Amino acid sequence: MTVAEVLAEIPRDRVFHEGSGGGVTFSGGEPLMQPQFLLALLAACRDREIHTAIDTSGYVPQEALLAAAASADLFLYDLKTLDDDRHRRFTGVSNRLILQNLHALGHVHRNIWIRMPLVPGVNDAPADIEDVVRLAASIPGVRQVNLLPYHATGVAKFARLGKTYPGGDLVPPPAELVEQTAARLQDLGVPVISGG
Repeated sequence: MTVAEVLAEIPRDRVFHEGSGGGVTFSGGEPLMQPQFLLALLAACRDREIHTAIDTSGYVPQEALLAAAASADLFLYDLKTLDDDRHRRFTGVSNRLILQNLHALGHVHRNIWIRMPLVPGVNDAPADIEDVVRLAASIPGVRQVNLLPYHATGVAKFARLGKTYPGGDLVPPPAELVEQTAARLQDLGVPVISGG
């Protein structure tokens, strides 16, 4: 698509933007893997006073991330675990670049929401969650941490494709447990929200 084609789609959802106070979220895949296109979209949205958010894994070239920081209103920054070995085992890559980028972004952008997907047996131990919240509280631009409980939505999608779901028999954590965890961590210096 061209920038003009994307911009032509945005007004169709304007009623939702106005009702929620939101705007456009660029996600993917990874939107920062197409930095020139993303930067052009951000500039066009800014010209039209459309609020923009970038949903990123942070596993991107730092120069692309920082260039986008000059134009985006909000970053939704995925952070799965601080344990590099575990991160490598479950995602296939180190988290070193992700953490470096988060620190760099947090010193130039003032509206970052950390989004931590909670996967049973992978990163849902209380110490894992607390470590991420403490890190988030230490970075100037982080405004909140969203705890996103694992869900089994992908099971049906994999079945339709004739593939085996890699999550096996994972069970979503009880909503009350996630809410209690969020409440317990409120005094660490950054708001912690269940869901989001």
